[in-house]
Amino acid sequence: MEKQKVLICGDVEGCFDALFSRVEKLNEKSGPFDLLLCVGNFFGINNKEFEAYKQGFKKVLVPTYILGPNKQEHVQYYPTDDSELCPNVNYLGKKGMYLNSKGLKIAYLSGIASDNNQSELHTYNVDDVKGLVDVCKRGNPNYKGIDILLTSQWPKNVMKNDPNCKLNLTFTQTTDLISWLSIQLKPRYHISGLEGEFYERPPYRAPILSDHDVSTEIVTRFLGLARVGNKNKQRWLYALSLTPIEYMKYKELAQKTTDETPCPYDLDDLELKLFKSKRKSGNSGQYFYDVDSYNAEEEEGKKHRPHNKRQRVEFDQSKCWFCLASPSVEKHLIITVGEDVYLALAKGGLVEEHLLICPIEHHQSALHLPHNVLSEIEKFKKAIIDFYSTSQNVTIFFERNYKTSHMQIQAVPVPKKLSNVLANSFLNEAEENGFDLEKLDSCNRIDQVLQKGVPYFVVELPDKGEVYYVQIQKSQNFPLNFGRQVLASKQVLNMPNKSDWKECTISEDDEKVLVAKLRKQFESYDFS
Repeated sequence: MEKQKVLICGDVEGCFDALFSRVEKLNEKSGPFDLLLCVGNFFGINNKEFEAYKQGFKKVLVPTYILGPNKQEHVQYYPTDDSELCPNVNYLGKKGMYLNSKGLKIAYLSGIASDNNQSELHTYNVDDVKGLVDVCKRGNPNYKGIDILLTSQWPKNVMKNDPNCKLNLTFTQTTDLISWLSIQLKPRYHISGLEGEFYERPPYRAPILSDHDVSTEIVTRFLGLARVGNKNKQRWLYALSLTPIEYMKYKELAQKTTDETPCPYDLDDLELKLFKSKRKSGNSGQYFYDVDSYNAEEEEGKKHRPHNKRQRVEFDQSKCWFCLASPSVEKHLIITVGEDVYLALAKGGLVEEHLLICPIEHHQSALHLPHNVLSEIEKFKKAIIDFYSTSQNVTIFFERNYKTSHMQIQAVPVPKKLSNVLANSFLNEAEENGFDLEKLDSCNRIDQVLQKGVPYFVVELPDKGEVYYVQIQKSQNFPLNFGRQVLASKQVLNMPNKSDWKECTISEDDEKVLVAKLRKQFESYDFS
């Protein structure tokens, strides 16, 4: 994806000629720029220069978007029927999310915080801030963050934990509401004005919003911009070159920088101060299940089912325990993350090296996956096979697309000497449970014999890459732990007490120790 070139300026305060002439020269020299974004006071005491732009005598060459008024006396300059102030200059509005044609996400909040919690055109209140968070996150379970957050006011305490900050001024236009907003939205860049000072803060990472918050990996950089044409010649125009966040990989977003500092905001303190309540823990007891995964339709249906009539309930992806951006994922179980796929420790594994291969984005099953996802899964499979082989083990891969919400491929090491009993063990166990496993012809793929959306179980054995599968019928009482039961049986690993993952869980501290150990052991096989 092509990078977006964006210009951002501080308070214009009526100096329109100085702004647009400087932008024009910069656009000729270093452009073209896609956008010009303005924070702070766009209008000032004298706004006569703007008439030439309204009448078309002077042109604005770069599409320009401005925030709303911060003073009652400036309200008169803003349109009520549309967003255009003059050709190529537009008022964004009071609050919202602007998504440009190339995917750049820009959240904005106009005005200053209300003293009496009233919401007017030039002020905002707590509900406005909460509403903006809702607009940005609603219906987006894979929320990564946003590219740019525009607020005229500075977030309170933003200079805290900056060891090199030389500003020793009394700032009057800071507020806790903006600090809380920044934590919630996790912008890559947060831009503000009004204070008349240029300040570029070292990057920081927002605090965890829940025990499973993955998006906290994103680095935020705050910029306070000075007034256009200020006498002290402080910087009032800033250029950014950004790949939209939606097209960036998680590894890019999580990349460390040498100048990072601790976050300047205290989330618990902010929530107590703003909402008179303490933040609730995000630990909901949700886990990476190694086999017995969440049945979204069944569980949600229980809540909404009238009498005995079953209702169809849409799956809430934000509750998915395997989508990497979901707030429900247990991040400490992750061993490594690729471009489109990640590797994790199975919860309650049969053995210490019991692993899960999962796509980062939400996919129901392995059938008809995008080529890039399928290709990376195969890379992880090969890496795992090589990893297990160093301990004289062979690899069993199995997947169950039945009463699950998100695809998981189980990987379990088995001593090489047991290779010759694996096929019969699976076939016999299937027969005892009243169904037959079919062997996949070597010239076929699994997506050629099973239709997308059908429930199934598939296992890949190490002997010449044999694959066995069964399409699970609605009338069939398929054992959810089938794969585990076979491997835990006396004929294979002889661990009959481990057929249920719930009997094999360990503490989170022990899981962290085990993951650290596996990361180190897997490092030389990690292609990602």
